Amino acid sequence: MNNEIENMCIVTAQAEFTTAALAELKTIEKEFLLLEEMAPGISLCSVPNAARFMRIVGSRRPTFVRHIAPVQTIVKLQNTEQDVGALALAAIELSGFKQLTRGIHFAVQTRLVQTDKTYGERAYSGGKVNQMLAEAIVEETGAIESIKKPEVVISLLCTMQKGYIGISTAEENLSSWPGGARHFAQTEQQLSRAEFKLLEALEVFNVELPVSGRALDLGAAPGGWTRLLLENGLDVIAVDPAKLDPRLAGNKHLWHYRGYAEDYLEDALQRRERYEIIVNDMRMDARDAARLLIHAASCLRNDGIMVSVLKLPHATYEINPLSTLKEALNILKRSYGIVQAHQLFHNRQEVTVVAAQPLTGK
Repeated sequence: MNNEIENMCIVTAQAEFTTAALAELKTIEKEFLLLEEMAPGISLCSVPNAARFMRIVGSRRPTFVRHIAPVQTIVKLQNTEQDVGALALAAIELSGFKQLTRGIHFAVQTRLVQTDKTYGERAYSGGKVNQMLAEAIVEETGAIESIKKPEVVISLLCTMQKGYIGISTAEENLSSWPGGARHFAQTEQQLSRAEFKLLEALEVFNVELPVSGRALDLGAAPGGWTRLLLENGLDVIAVDPAKLDPRLAGNKHLWHYRGYAEDYLEDALQRRERYEIIVNDMRMDARDAARLLIHAASCLRNDGIMVSVLKLPHATYEINPLSTLKEALNILKRSYGIVQAHQLFHNRQEVTVVAAQPLTGK
């Protein structure tokens, strides 16, 4: 059962958006087929040629697919300590193992799913598999383990009965993190969980915050995104009728407009205000947010960027959240030359968009 194969991959998305993610992939490869839902948000799929398929998907950057891992061999598991050795041996025998040469940065990423109590407790953890296989690779090849920025990834997904293994580049996987699950360490300075959304967006879209100038934060309270903008050296106008975290009080580079974004933007347009970056995390319908950001485009410098979260409704018989998103993106494209969208790990019922080249900016 451990012969090398070429036509399977594991696709990861937020559980509620799995159908949308698979539909995106179907448009890329008409023979794409769902074989099995291995766990919520994790799907085993088949394609005619997984390596070619992953390269194409990597160039398209779909909105709802977070991560893809190839399945190049399948190992029967016994739920004993011997499984770890069997997984390691199967990985080493793959042709892709030749990519792991001296100096290459790599990571082993193991995910354990479908914990079935009838098989008892697992005899090992994902961390143990990662550690033992990584140590063996370093000793055997001289490659360098790099969990945060790997060039090559050995992906393992283990159910109670089978281990699915593949080797690919981090770029082909769409994310350097297992299943696209990007985690950030909490800090004492952190004001809200929302900070992780902005940090992840900057990383995923390969965007750098300006180091000087003015930033506009719409829907700022309690101030997580504002804090990050201030920390990067920007003067920030935080717009929100609610109070900001007291820890932001007294910052000479911060001005809090305690009112609604619509009112502030009306005044800002009349004053011909300009910003290096505009961010938005307001709780409003995605289409309404897009319309507001059209007006904000006139306040954005030609070389500025906009980062916004778009809130989507839950799917019902009458409501299709994907239609809502499509409408919102089409609205944004009226005023921005570049619009990219992705459903991030730290997003909930929402996606994050990055826009640039304001068509109405001056």
